[in-house]
Amino acid sequence: MLSFNIMGIGEYKGVVNDFESFLAFLDTLAVIISEMFGDHCEVVISDLDNTDNSVLSIYNGQVTGRSVGDPLNTRAGELIERSKGGYNINYKKANKKIKKEIKSSTIVTKAFGRNISLCINYDCDDISAIQKTLKKFLSMGDEVYDEFDAFDNGELAEHKFMVELEKINKPIVDMNKKDRLELIKNLKEAGVFKIQKSVPYIAEQMGLSRYTIYNYLNEIEENEKK
Repeated sequence: MLSFNIMGIGEYKGVVNDFESFLAFLDTLAVIISEMFGDHCEVVISDLDNTDNSVLSIYNGQVTGRSVGDPLNTRAGELIERSKGGYNINYKKANKKIKKEIKSSTIVTKAFGRNISLCINYDCDDISAIQKTLKKFLSMGDEVYDEFDAFDNGELAEHKFMVELEKINKPIVDMNKKDRLELIKNLKEAGVFKIQKSVPYIAEQMGLSRYTIYNYLNEIEENEKK
């Protein structure tokens, strides 16, 4: 692990009362984060007011290939603007020189008259490779065989719901009305709503009211008549 200390800054003593002790606090925080999440996690503290020698402290610098004293990769004004509210969480870092899948979070603060940022860059290449392998391994054909005898009514509704949700291939929280209508239509065609007490179960899983489920079913029936 590549580690660098801020030049001229002492160790954090548990109190922040000036610019140097503030940087010592950030440096200690950076150490903790980098140690906790390992070699793939780079943590960098930058002086946004000194863009030519911006990097004050960096841990696991091999992630982006930077070291102490390096210039700021992003324009300071752009970084401050992008981190309105003080932070920018879980964005994808785009850098043509770094051919890696990097997930980043940045917090910007003005302290003792200086603009300082703490940025976490996580190299996701290994995790992405695992994800692709798992997705390939878990891929299945479209044909589904229901072993009805193995389920009671509640289990059957749950089973069919999970099958149809998998076909949509989108988390429920990210669904728009079109997606929800498609899911309800597929559930209807799969006979889910013929199962006793299926509507309350489906409503709970989708975070909707029973009234909304019935409205969707009515809308689907009206569209089918056209």
